[in-house]
Amino acid sequence: MCNRKCNALQSVLGIFLHSTNVPEKAIQVLAHMGISVSVSSLHRAIHSLSCETYENIRKMGQTLLVAYAYDNFDIDFSTHLSTIEKAKDTLTHLTSGCLIQLDHNVTLEDLRCSNLLWERSPLNHTIPRHLLPPQRSFFDLLSLHPEPDHPSGLTRCQRFFKWKFLTDLCDNGPKYFCQFGHEIPSPEAIEQIPIRKMRHAPARAMDINQSRVSGNIQAISALLTQGGVGDPEDNAPEGSDVVDVSPYVVLIHGDLGTAERVVSLLECRSLEGTPWRRFQYVVFVLGLFHLKMACADALWRIFIEPRSAWEDPNGLMHLIAIHRPRETGLIGSHPGFRRMHDVIVQEGIAFRLDAWRVEAQKRDPLFSTLEAFAASSPSLELLKEMAHVLAIEYVKTDEAVARMQQNPETTRDQQHENILLLQHYFLLYEEISFAMNEGDIGRVETLFPPWICLFKATGKHKYATHMVKFLTDIHFMYPPGLRYVDRSI
Repeated sequence: MCNRKCNALQSVLGIFLHSTNVPEKAIQVLAHMGISVSVSSLHRAIHSLSCETYENIRKMGQTLLVAYAYDNFDIDFSTHLSTIEKAKDTLTHLTSGCLIQLDHNVTLEDLRCSNLLWERSPLNHTIPRHLLPPQRSFFDLLSLHPEPDHPSGLTRCQRFFKWKFLTDLCDNGPKYFCQFGHEIPSPEAIEQIPIRKMRHAPARAMDINQSRVSGNIQAISALLTQGGVGDPEDNAPEGSDVVDVSPYVVLIHGDLGTAERVVSLLECRSLEGTPWRRFQYVVFVLGLFHLKMACADALWRIFIEPRSAWEDPNGLMHLIAIHRPRETGLIGSHPGFRRMHDVIVQEGIAFRLDAWRVEAQKRDPLFSTLEAFAASSPSLELLKEMAHVLAIEYVKTDEAVARMQQNPETTRDQQHENILLLQHYFLLYEEISFAMNEGDIGRVETLFPPWICLFKATGKHKYATHMVKFLTDIHFMYPPGLRYVDRSI
């Protein structure tokens, strides 16, 4: 837009029309009307933008201070007219990717550890087994971020639960409680990542199906080629300025399926003779948003998938039928992440507000509703005292509920036990969501063990296995520089 004769509105509309696949004849008509630039000008603009993007991607990639993320996407090239090839599959599987700039004072020395990791890798057949680092397990994760005693007597999780009970009452309870919202401090951070503006650049889409191991080999190679890095003695065309990536590691982001295929890729290429050919530089990073999706699915498997859970008049499905009567069938079969996330958040608030009502009525039988409790003008100190009780008595861990289940059948209240577990699991979801949004990587890591147990209990064994490997590699195998990069991205 440096040309003074350029009409910004026409240019923006022209690029928008091109991006939405508007026919060129329609663009020509709009150009004659003065609404869009001409087709030839549009083609020159797209070519100029493509060349500029190509240069930007190479500049970013050749600094080596970038991470790569990629995922599959599908396009259906369906036809409107009946043809003899109508029965042919028109669905095309492609791969998109992007480059993410590494910030937070990351240096090249932090990434110069490819050879060190190869010497510690069990895939390295030249290293005797007894010289490799010991294998770590789930129990090693329990020693991360030890919890000191707190004056309140509450654990780290219970302090978050207390905060969540208070904020839910102030944000969603009667109007009287809104005045206390700004007086409630946020939970303390365990290890927070500084907030920085992230720079990223979308890579060119690739005609690659990454649902197979071979597709992931092609996708990673194509992304690094776009970034201008590789092995100058192996794959670089003559005269190109390829930066040697062999001494360094490259962070690769993806979902669980990508993680499995990358692991298979490293195993099948481990016998190659050069770091480039055996993909020695690849360090996979688990996507936390995909982890959050897995958490929502685990809660669906616990509280909604079993048809026996629908019979509980105090269960989650009964509340969903009240608040979302038209979506019970969809939620009961396959709700998807966004809908299940809304269910966890909204129904969790309803359960926690009802816990406030029950606790208030215990203290005074006249407080049969939260409105009646608000009419008594309770102080913030009283609310904090009640939230302290709520975090202890109305949320129970699996071990506490297991002890309750050992009581005689005549004294057990199974519905109450189910509500205590539901409160706990929903608050664990709220806590990991809060930690991700706040960038509190320390809190995220403390939540790995309970979620690993929940994944194993709900049949999500692959996710549990990769979570254990991901976190044990970070804390027990990676050098300090790479550990810092992996936890700060």
